[in-house]
Amino acid sequence: MCGIAGVFSCEPLIEDIVSPMVETLRHRGPDGSHVRYVTPRGRPSATPAQPYVAALGHTRLALVGGRDAGRQPLTDTRRRVLAAVNGEIYNHGALRGSVTGGPDDCDCDVVPELLTRYGTPGLARLSGVFAGAAVDLRDMSLLLFRDHLGARPLYYARTSTGVVFASEVKALLAVPGIRARLDHRAVVEYFAVQSPLGARTLFEGITAVEPGHCVRLSAAGVMSNTSFRTMLLDDPPPSFGDATEALRGLLEESVAQQWHPRAAAYLSSGVDTNAIVSTLAVQGRPTTTFTAGFDLAGIDAEEAGRDESTAARALAAGYGMRHTTVPLEAGDLRRSFPDLVRHVEDLRMPMSFGAWRISGAAAPSARVLLSGMGADELFGGYIGRLRELPGRSTEEEWLAAYTAAWERRMTTADERAALFSGELALANAAVRPMDEFRALLAALPAHTGPVRRLLAVEQSFFLPGLLVVDDRMSMAHGVETRVPLADTRIADFAASLPDDYLVRDGLGKAVLRAAIADRVPAAVRAQPKMAFRVPESSWYKGELRGWVTDTLLGDRSVTRELLDAATVRRLVTDHVSGRAVRRHLLWSLLCFEYWCRIFLAGGDRDEDEHGWVRTVEEAR
Repeated sequence: MCGIAGVFSCEPLIEDIVSPMVETLRHRGPDGSHVRYVTPRGRPSATPAQPYVAALGHTRLALVGGRDAGRQPLTDTRRRVLAAVNGEIYNHGALRGSVTGGPDDCDCDVVPELLTRYGTPGLARLSGVFAGAAVDLRDMSLLLFRDHLGARPLYYARTSTGVVFASEVKALLAVPGIRARLDHRAVVEYFAVQSPLGARTLFEGITAVEPGHCVRLSAAGVMSNTSFRTMLLDDPPPSFGDATEALRGLLEESVAQQWHPRAAAYLSSGVDTNAIVSTLAVQGRPTTTFTAGFDLAGIDAEEAGRDESTAARALAAGYGMRHTTVPLEAGDLRRSFPDLVRHVEDLRMPMSFGAWRISGAAAPSARVLLSGMGADELFGGYIGRLRELPGRSTEEEWLAAYTAAWERRMTTADERAALFSGELALANAAVRPMDEFRALLAALPAHTGPVRRLLAVEQSFFLPGLLVVDDRMSMAHGVETRVPLADTRIADFAASLPDDYLVRDGLGKAVLRAAIADRVPAAVRAQPKMAFRVPESSWYKGELRGWVTDTLLGDRSVTRELLDAATVRRLVTDHVSGRAVRRHLLWSLLCFEYWCRIFLAGGDRDEDEHGWVRTVEEAR
């Protein structure tokens, strides 16, 4: 895992703007950083050339090779492409003989070789999690690219002469002239479905490179955006048993590739993490496992049932793994909240406080955390959501049911109309978030069933956000999250399976359950989907009630010009009084409040320690 940053300009530059950008990403790569510059004649330089037209910066967490190996940015052997890559290329060994023949000291050195020989189609040959930038020194063009599921983040912003780009938004905000401004459409989407959709972010003018896409900027400043990879849909296995055996083999290969001598792993009572840890046990790879737990005092029955620490401890003992339970406390969430928001930046999906705490606990001994993320979106794990949706239905009937499910979770159209003020109210009147889903459904084959419809939406719009949030939570502590179940080959395989291989007997992920049936206890195989979450619903009504109320409604709230105070008060009161469960919405309101404080109003720490700019309008 690493961080990258850079600039590409159609006109010569003099000031070094990339070194300060790289410095903001030091937490992503504590093992060294480097910047290389490109002269107007297309010659790479290790020092700021006067002038230069492009620069790539890289900060490294050394996992493949030693601290001095794999220094980036790097060129191909013919010095035609200069590239910087964040992530891991798991099939670099297989690719090396055909494209480099060089020493196996850096997994990412195959990237410029592939681009030199094959152009952007060469990226489709990569198996891994990655995001990168490359300058083609032959025609002086820039290429930004991101892996097929979006496990590694990459953002860019246009400038008057070109583009700046980085693994995190904070690096872009270090560039003179780039300020944090609110994208009102993205805010409407965030409060409708917990995530800005597509390439949008909450930052106006700052765009995410979409998964499986390349953004190209020519020397003349012409930008294009194309997909370099689609799922490779082979014929499905002839039987469920064949599918089970095939998946078992792919799982074993993926876990073996992604394991590291300094790896740790998440472990819960569910299928996903047990698929990984049980495979590690079979392969004889000792790995410390982590789960999170919480004090059940004052926690309602539904949330108390989500504490999996006791079950995880017993499972780890059965696998022969050393285990650690990380305690989660309401006070820690309150104290950590500014740092959580500051590191996530691009608010998407619920931020994982559990991942934040586990990453911090693992950091002294581990460089890698193996996560079960991706299995639900690839293999149909969201069985509860499927039950909310019609089976045989038209696209509009399905979309209406899907919209209703999100309204129960977040906000109705009427609630958003009451919630937003000023410019947000104007944006809300013009934005229909579900139109994005409608366009995706229209592009699916006519015979697509209910399971595949849901998976298409979840993979396209929400899985990248979940992966990026996990990336930010772990990299804040200098730890890399790896996702063996979201491996390229496993994703392709899952896409080839019929619906009834995914959902059987009322349970999702049927083929994954079968693939590990002889490796895990029966209770794990039969465990329904139970997403881990902190007991924030109970905390909001109890220990954190005062903090929630003061944060959202107190004198120091900076969102008063954006959100209607009376509506916010009603929503908070509904939850803390027990009249309604609005935990998803309260989480989003808290995130948005702190996001505005940190990025729009210039706040930096807890409000008890530092004064905030009092309003967003004053910050502008």
